[in-house]
This record gives sequence, structure tokens and C-alpha cells, in this order.
Amino acid sequence: MLNTPPDSVLALRADYRQAESRAARLRLLVESGRALNALPAAESGALALQRACSFCAMDGGVLLLRQADDSLSLSAGFGPAALQQQLATLPWQGAAQVLEAPLSQVALALYLPLHAATGEAFGALLLGNASAMRGPDAEDLEALQLLATLLAGHLHNSQLLEALSLRERTMSELVHRQMSAQEDERARVAYDLHDGLAQTLAGLHQRLQGFAQHRQLNDELRAALAPILQLAQRSMGETRQAISGLRPTLLDDFGLAPALDRELDRLRSQGRQVQWLRRDMQRLRPAVEIALFRVGQEAINNICKHTDSGAVSLDLHLDGDTARLQVEDRGPGFAAGQKQLAGEGGMGLVAMRERCLLLGGQFSCHSQPGQGTHLLASIPRALADEESA
Repeated sequence: MLNTPPDSVLALRADYRQAESRAARLRLLVESGRALNALPAAESGALALQRACSFCAMDGGVLLLRQADDSLSLSAGFGPAALQQQLATLPWQGAAQVLEAPLSQVALALYLPLHAATGEAFGALLLGNASAMRGPDAEDLEALQLLATLLAGHLHNSQLLEALSLRERTMSELVHRQMSAQEDERARVAYDLHDGLAQTLAGLHQRLQGFAQHRQLNDELRAALAPILQLAQRSMGETRQAISGLRPTLLDDFGLAPALDRELDRLRSQGRQVQWLRRDMQRLRPAVEIALFRVGQEAINNICKHTDSGAVSLDLHLDGDTARLQVEDRGPGFAAGQKQLAGEGGMGLVAMRERCLLLGGQFSCHSQPGQGTHLLASIPRALADEESA
């Protein structure tokens, strides 16, 4: 048996202990990082405290977060409640520190700040022990600070995602209010036109017709009156078309399919071939009917503006609990990034998509030069709370 010098044995033991310590630090960081990524922000603080206290044999700890009014709130705790209350009263520190006997009932405390990406401290991990013990060495303290950095990144990212989500919800609500106000205003203007200008033009046209049939009217006056009658009749037609575009009575009275079919009359009057693939006549909730009607109306507007020929097909049907509207034309199409359908003066593709998304639906547009354009709008026929009721 070989005799090993005592100095070599001690050196080997020291190296082994150092290797064990480094492995423990690495395990702390790797396992904690994986666990934090799998947890919501509300539960990550408690996990980090538990891992940190276990690593350095502390009795307990707290996670403090700075609020908007610069006050500190207790976000999570681990260990005896009395120790947590004591640790929460420790003064705010600027860097990681080992505090010996900072309070009468706390023999040792560790302060680990949480820094945002800007470098500003927005919270801290405070670990404490009621009985005296040897504090962590520099490498252990560095490992604990790295754990605090992992937690800080997780919490900060969660705060940013929450703020972004709140902003998106606010923007969606504002867009929804704007579109609702727009529909209300369109309905008001349509009713005003119907009860005012449309009635006046109808009365004028009727009076002119009666005057044109007067027996004492000579041929010269009758010939001069004919274009005036045509102008009055055309004005009535344009007024009815404007009222229909603002708020078609067909949509309120008979539903989506008849209202869209009336819009297709504009294409039929141009001699275009129009085909219904499916035409579901079931009534939908008003918000869905209005949204799909505006999508179809704008699609037909774009076809009238940007195409001169080619067949047009519509498909309106219910697919389970989802209402789907498909509009397809065989026109020239457009390349991605081209602004032909951006809808100057109209709602455009962005507004079509927004209308669908606000009601929990989806919208897609596919087009290529020479291959026409295909639009598909899908919206749930019932609200989520209606389905669960």
C-alpha cells in the first residue's frame, strides 16, 4: 500500500470541497433558472427564496419590490413569520452585502438587490438567520447575486409583458369604441337622410312628374323638363345608395346575406359575373353581422375600384360556431406590400382585420399579381360568456 504524504491528502480534500462548492453553485443557478422560466411571476419569488435559503443554510427570507409611489411591498416570504417581519424593516442597500447582527433578533442577514435592465434597483432579496453563523464567502455571495439577477430578469420581463398586454387591451378597447361610435354615427346620418333629404327628393320628383303630365305644357317645356326629371330621379337613386352604404335597412331587417347581395348589385350593373357559393340565411348577433358586412362591403368597393373584369364569388356559411365570409375575385391581384387595397378613404385591410380581431375572429388576405385576391373573415357567432352560459 502506497503511503500518501499528509500535505497531499489535505490538498486533495480541499480541492474536492472546492469542486463540491462550485458544483453546488452551478446547480443552484441552472436548476433555479429552469424552474423560474416555468413559473408565473407571482410564484417565482417564493421559489428563489427557498432555493437561496437552502443553499446558504438561512432560516428564512423576504422579497421586497418597489412600488410606483417608491414604497416597498412584501411580495413573497419564506421561513418564520417573525423573521420575515424583521427582515422587511432592514434599510435599503445599494449592493449585495453581508450584514452581521443588523437587528436584535437577526444575527446574520444577506441583502441581494434586484436590478432592471436600466441598472435601477426595483427590489431585493433579504435572507436572515436568528442564530449566529459564518456568512457566505465571496464566491457563494456572487452565486446568490446571480440567482437574484435571474429572478430580476424574470420579474422585469413579466412586468414588461403585463404592461404591453394592458396597452394592447387599451388600444383594442379604444378601437372598438371608435368603430362602435362610427356605426352609431352612420346609422344616425342614414336615418336623417332617409327622413329628410330622401323624402324631399321623392316629393320633388313626384311634383315634377305631375307637372310634366300637365295638359297645357307645350312640347318645348316638356323637352326641357325631361332632363330635370332624370336628374331628380338620379339624385333619389344616389341618396338611397348613400343610405344603404351608411346603414342598409336590409341588414337590420333581413340579415347579412341579403345586405351583401344588394352590394353585389353594383358589380352586376357593370356586367360582372357574380356567384354565391353558399349563402347561409341564419341571423347572427348584430356585432358579427355589422363586422362581416363592412368587410364584404369594403372588399366589393376594392373590386369596383381596382378591377375591370373577372368573376367574383362570395361564400357565407356557418362552420360550427364560427361565421365565415369569403370574397374572391379573378382580377389582376397585387403583390405583397402593394397598397392597392390599403383603402384610401375606406377602412382598408388593417381595419378589416381589426374588426375581426375585436370580436375574437381572424382575417386573412391572399393575393398575387395575375391570380386575383382571396379574402376570408371568420368570427365566432356567439360571445365567450354566451357560450358558457
